[in-house]
Formats: sequence, structure tokens, C-alpha cells
Amino acid sequence: MRFVRDDEVASAIPMREVIDAVERGFALYSLRRVRMPQRVRTDVPEHNGAILLMPCLVPELEVYSVKYVTVYPDNPSRGLPTIFAALLISDPRTGEPKVLAEARAATGLRTGAATAVSIKHLARRDAENLGIIGCGYQARWQLRAAAEVMRCSAVRAYDVVRQRAEELASEASRELGLEVRVSDTAEEVVRRSDVVITATTSRTPFVKKQWVRPGTHFSAIGAFTPDMAELEAELVASSKVYVDSLEAAKEEAGDIIQAVAKGLMRWEDVRAEIGEVVAGLKKGRENDEEVTVFKSVGIAVQDAAVAALILRHLGE
Repeated sequence: MRFVRDDEVASAIPMREVIDAVERGFALYSLRRVRMPQRVRTDVPEHNGAILLMPCLVPELEVYSVKYVTVYPDNPSRGLPTIFAALLISDPRTGEPKVLAEARAATGLRTGAATAVSIKHLARRDAENLGIIGCGYQARWQLRAAAEVMRCSAVRAYDVVRQRAEELASEASRELGLEVRVSDTAEEVVRRSDVVITATTSRTPFVKKQWVRPGTHFSAIGAFTPDMAELEAELVASSKVYVDSLEAAKEEAGDIIQAVAKGLMRWEDVRAEIGEVVAGLKKGRENDEEVTVFKSVGIAVQDAAVAALILRHLGE
């Protein structure tokens, strides 16, 4: 069994391949052609953390993976990353473990790819103004993925810690050739963007409905528990909402759970899983005026899609 480091994953696997693989993975999931148990979550409230186990078998990709991931929002104050992760990849034909990979980069790649798939299918075709709220580690991958599927003529970033937004802007200029303008408020980002990515661990909804222009697309990828939310309930309820997994969303998608709890919408109002749109089973965006929301809590088929690429590029 080979051990693979994060830097190997980041350098060996092109983002475009990850987007294509995750898009296919979403479709296979919604077509019920993967075996993916609900992820196991262990809360660690005394340290404001969570430990997750995420298994998935994808027969068509000949891959089985299980990811161990921890999320500790207070870690940056300790000089540590918010997320630690490892990915065990096996050959389902024999059960033989093939690769143990560090998985911060893999998680970044697959989460960025999920946003790119949502932009491809749910954003306006002429969208070119990108906004990012929350400029931690994940924001780098979000920006790289978005740049693969839309013309980023203007990029705005906001973080409650301004230095993080400034660091993202510097890296984007140096590595991607993109100019990122640091905004003073989340409101400014939302009002001036066609696509808004929220990548925070906020427990208080901060994106207001009155800020949103017609035709805006949101990819809300930060909140992943019932008591976390980035978009206010009124905005969610008035938008066309799509999810990565309806089953997972009912357990973990705080943005939607809170809107349902307030009686502003029903679960039946969720338009589709993104995989159903990819597979042509349901419709995505239908006009340039509607506001679309892709609410992702992250599902194991995304990790399995990246695992298949790791085996292809780094397995030997």
C-alpha cells in the first residue's frame, strides 16, 4: 500500500479532471448506482469539533474509499488547520487497500469541483462576476474550480479577518493571474456578484435576501450541521434550491433545515439533486432572472471520484 502526500495530490491531479469526475459521481449517485452509507458523525462539543467517517463504493469506477475528516473551527487560533483528513482507497474486486492519502488537498479539490458543477448547470451562462465569502483554505480551491467553468472578469472576496482575504487575493494574482478585490462587507460581495460562494463555518445566517440581484447563483458549501447556516431562511425559501444529496441535506443542511422549520418552505420544494440535473432527469436554471442555490454538505461519492483519480495518477 502506498502513502500519498497532499502536495502530490495537488500537483498530479488537474482540477478539470476532478470537475469531470465529481460531475459523473453526482450523476451516478442520483441514479442510485453507488453504495454510500450515511456518514458517521461524532461531535466533540467540549472542543467545538466534529469527526466524520465517509465510506463509498462506486462499482463503475472500480473504487472503494473511506475518508476520515475532522472539522475544528477554533484550530486557526491554535495555529492549526480547520480540517484534517485522510483517505483510504481500496480495490473493491479484492478488498486490497491500495493507497492511504492525506486528504486535505483531495477534500479541497472535490469541494471546489462541486461548486464548479453547480455553476455549470445552475448559473447564468453570461455570469462573470464572482464573489467569495470566507477566505480560508477551502476558498483557494473554490476559486480555482470556478475559474475553470466561468469567465472571472471580476472577483471580490470578503472575510471577517481581512488579512485572510488579502492573502487569497495575493495568491490568486500570483498563481492564477486573477485580480481579486478585497471587499469591506459581505453585502458588497453579494450585491456585485453573479455567482456567490459561501465557505464559512458560521452559525448565524449572514447573507440577506434584500442584497441579492435577480439571476444570482449561490454555492453554499460551508455550513454542514443543522445549527449552522450562511444564507438567511427567507432567501433560501424564495430561491430555486438544489442539493448534493436530499437524504444528507435533511440531516445536515442547516440553511434549508432552518427555512423548513420556520414554515417558509417544504422539503418538497427542493428542486433536485445536482446529479439529477447532470443526468438530465430534472431541469436546472430555466431563465436569467431566477435565483438559484446549490446547498452542499459534501458527500462521499465526491471523495470516491477523487480516489479513482488518485489511483490512476499515483496508485503505482
